[in-house]
Amino acid sequence: MSSDTSSIESQIQLLVERLQTAKATLEQDQQSEAAWNEVANTFQSFADAAREESARTPIGESAAVSLIVSLEKLNKQQHTQVNIQAMRVFANICVDHEGNRKKLFEENAFDGILEILKQTTDTDVTKMACGALLNSTVSFEPSQNKVIELGGIEQLLKVLQSEGIKENEVNMTIACRVTNNLSELDAGVQAIIKSGGLRVIVQLLERTCKDVDAYLDLIDAATDILRTVSSKESVQRAIHEEGLVPALLDIIEDAGTTDEGKTEEEKKEDEKKFGETKAAIVEIVVSVTLTDANMVPIFEDKKIMNRFLAWLDLADREDLQTCAALCMGNVARKDDHCIKLVHAYHALEPLIHVVRKATDLKASHAATGVLRNLALPEVNRDVMGDAGVIQACFPLLKKDNALPLQNNVVGILKRLCTNNSHNTVRIISGREPFETLSSIPHAEGDIETPLSTLVDAIKRTDDFPLKSEGTRTLCNLIKVTWGSETMKGFDAASVSALQQTLNRSEVVLLIAAMIRNPKYLVLQNEGVIALALLATSPPQGKNAVLEELVSQIVEEKPDPETVIAEEPLDQSKPLTLLETLLALIKNKESKCPDEVRTNICVFLRNALDAAVRDGEDPAYTTFLKSSGIKDSLTEVKDQAETSPLVRAAMEEVLTRLE
Repeated sequence: MSSDTSSIESQIQLLVERLQTAKATLEQDQQSEAAWNEVANTFQSFADAAREESARTPIGESAAVSLIVSLEKLNKQQHTQVNIQAMRVFANICVDHEGNRKKLFEENAFDGILEILKQTTDTDVTKMACGALLNSTVSFEPSQNKVIELGGIEQLLKVLQSEGIKENEVNMTIACRVTNNLSELDAGVQAIIKSGGLRVIVQLLERTCKDVDAYLDLIDAATDILRTVSSKESVQRAIHEEGLVPALLDIIEDAGTTDEGKTEEEKKEDEKKFGETKAAIVEIVVSVTLTDANMVPIFEDKKIMNRFLAWLDLADREDLQTCAALCMGNVARKDDHCIKLVHAYHALEPLIHVVRKATDLKASHAATGVLRNLALPEVNRDVMGDAGVIQACFPLLKKDNALPLQNNVVGILKRLCTNNSHNTVRIISGREPFETLSSIPHAEGDIETPLSTLVDAIKRTDDFPLKSEGTRTLCNLIKVTWGSETMKGFDAASVSALQQTLNRSEVVLLIAAMIRNPKYLVLQNEGVIALALLATSPPQGKNAVLEELVSQIVEEKPDPETVIAEEPLDQSKPLTLLETLLALIKNKESKCPDEVRTNICVFLRNALDAAVRDGEDPAYTTFLKSSGIKDSLTEVKDQAETSPLVRAAMEEVLTRLE
């Protein structure tokens, strides 16, 4: 067909007239072979022309689509060439052409397409019908809805169940692509579930994955459907309820490409392609374990859980280790599950093995994610500490290229040391609780400990969650070391050594920075409590708490992204630690609870007591008495709305300023 627009339109008009003539004949005699041959030839001319982009709009604007739909209704005998060429026209005119997709929808073309797909046993007709559906439904919701409404999913699934995969591979691949188009809609997802489509697709994957090299494209197309629908909770439930998880696990574990008869380039290309497909299947399985409805039944399925545990031991299959750990982390979202994983399934040893040996950060991240969950129940913490979780995990804090991994490790340390003296000792000293702790704390450059590695990570990072959670971990360590009943099991010299290790400038500066940032009041309060405790113990060397309290040097203004709009402080300029504390006490915007204001007063009281300790520089006391603390507290104390609790705490500070 000529590329000239006027010539194209005139040629299309001639073809339309030929169809009109043939239609008139067939309306009188549907058995006319000559007329049907004319129809097939004319359809072919349209289809061939529509391979050129310039012809698609003129064909769509002509009467061609309407005539094709009408003639297909007359095609009771299902003439093969007529059907093939009609489907070719529909497929070709819809390539990159939404207007023609709309045209097919408006002309009710889908009734005929699906009827052809339902009736035919010819593989070529099936291929062309699937191609027409593929191009006409891509990114066009009205057509997708119509095909679903007419039972298109059911017909496509029948194609996927064809007996001979080799003979039907192309048809099945196209049918998968169409099904994937339709699964973009909730109605399509529900139709797949209702029609048993999930089982059909998984069975297709089982069949094709026996010879991955032969069916790479089909495997990829079938996986795409599951990948599209697996984000839906209804699908996640159905995959488990229909017992499809073991089959997917078999595919992940056993399926793979071969190297036979391939060049190096072909090997790499096939490995990469199937690797991406297998990663998608892993994502599907992980999503199935994520939904709350599946958490208990999957956890109670011993075959699945034991398989995950076995995978963790496969050092040469980090893909399986990653999948197993991610799934275990998803079902370990209840305390009783976490407890059972530690005490009944004995999951700690294989998880620690993955953390220590994995070369793939994905595997390390997945394993530490499980350990982070397992550290939540208090009953697990001693067992995890004894098993070596802290020693295995803390070196990963150096992985600055893996922020999620660092966050997991901080979460593990934070949870394990909460209300637990043994793990607190392990983190601070790098030693076991039964070892001698009363020696002088590690000096700068001494043996690396979880504490020193954590402090370094907090100092290096610009990530607010990592910085804040890491600093909260420091606060937890201080609370346990100073205030936990469980520390009474250690001698005074050991406790003093631990306290001196924490009571250092590098720790104090990080906590002070958290207090100075007004994003979260709860973090400020935790920091205040930690410094109040630090202030009660004499440091070794210069008093870092007092140094920071009297310091007039401030960091740059906090990043605007880490500061909420409703700030309790005046952020027109950066504030020192003392200015921040006094602003919170004044509470001009009534956002600071009495509990926090009281804790600040306790800190100031402890700091003033520390300043008059034997051996302390009297300049601390001189500065604090002249710093404005007295005026600020007196002003607030005399206000009628100040609570008795806050007023009493202020009195204790004021008596020390006399």
